[in-house]
Amino acid sequence: MIRLFLFILLTLFSLLDAAELHLSLDSISDNGKRASVSTARVEPGVSGFVVRHFTPEHSAIIANAVAENYDSTSHTLTVNLSEYTGLRQNSLPKGNWKPRAGDELILAFAYSRGTLIAPTRQIYRQITDQVKTVDWMHPDTLATYLSFRGHPSPLKEDLAGFCTVATTGLLFFYIGDALVTADCQSLSVLQISKAGLAYDHPQVPFYTRVEEIDANWFGEGSDPIEDYDAYYLGLLVENNPRSKKLYDFVQSLPSANRELLHEFDLKGQP
Repeated sequence: MIRLFLFILLTLFSLLDAAELHLSLDSISDNGKRASVSTARVEPGVSGFVVRHFTPEHSAIIANAVAENYDSTSHTLTVNLSEYTGLRQNSLPKGNWKPRAGDELILAFAYSRGTLIAPTRQIYRQITDQVKTVDWMHPDTLATYLSFRGHPSPLKEDLAGFCTVATTGLLFFYIGDALVTADCQSLSVLQISKAGLAYDHPQVPFYTRVEEIDANWFGEGSDPIEDYDAYYLGLLVENNPRSKKLYDFVQSLPSANRELLHEFDLKGQP
């Protein structure tokens, strides 16, 4: 089972390693909140950004982008657009450019770099030692970032912020008996691979050599994680309420976790 799992991972990561897409926006709609582009299929939830090229030598990122829906009949991808905050600097002026047709759309940026949230050192080493197609960011760097934020329980914005700082495109969560692959910025589930690697006493918030993560006195994210599986499953379900693959995975887990099934909204799903 382990060899089969690693074969699946190697195939997946080889695909992701070359997955960065450079496209051109065809049209803008919904007051600049959505755009369409002609392309081959892109998985919903894949994130990136819009780039404005002013001259051949000068360009700037002007918006965030997340793949929303792909129409296989017209081969058209719809993306959600929002303000780009990855390079925010309050002391400097910022441009007020709005995306328009012809701007460059980059998706799956830095998908060759990933961070693994694992329950034990053994599982962390088993996966990262075998999978060489991913440039792994050590979880100590994530733990240090969370300590700076005062959040021993990582929030979505913490994970996205860390990935921006570390130029990382993918997050991997080992939960139950599977590896869940998610986009760093949208936290959308892209892939779930059954693995069969067992653990009894998960380290919280995840395997790291950082002994303690500083916590704020109060506020969201300031409380320590009590249940590794429940916390990360809840975080993923919260950000993927329409994911059929995540629904099926949660449904396969013990009854204690199946309470999360009520949080899904799969109306209109096949």
